[in-house]
Amino acid sequence: MIRSYQPDDASAVLAINEANVPAVGEMDITKLELFAEIAEWLKVVEIEGEVVGLLVGLTEGQERYKSPNYAWFSERHDSFIYVDRIAIGEGARNQGLGAKLYDAFAEWGRESGRPVMSAEVNTIPDNPGSHRFHQRYGFVEVGRERPYGPNEEVAMYDLTL
Repeated sequence: MIRSYQPDDASAVLAINEANVPAVGEMDITKLELFAEIAEWLKVVEIEGEVVGLLVGLTEGQERYKSPNYAWFSERHDSFIYVDRIAIGEGARNQGLGAKLYDAFAEWGRESGRPVMSAEVNTIPDNPGSHRFHQRYGFVEVGRERPYGPNEEVAMYDLTL
């Protein structure tokens, strides 16, 4: 079941996020609390009472969030939804939960009148499974950036909603 994040979910969310680094960026309680304040779409997947996944979705205009990847999309889109991170716990992977989260977020984006969904995927270190997922989902690569120096690179993806 996809539901809104609650503060009681914090320890599970942080553990799932940590288990998915470097595919997702690191997150501590301070960053999670910021997301809880600014993210218009902060959802978890719960199965049998256990949080097994999350998606942090932002929209335009979040000046408090200092991510260079988010800023890159903000410079290019007046109105958009942005997947800051998606993470599924190891025991819940390969069950279509990521696609269900993306489906729900994209539907919310359409209903809110936003024309594009954006996300980035690591190329250094590479995350080939995520590239395949995004490409199958219909995302198009629109750029590459090295926001944190020469040893990290991301592919920027957009999906027309």
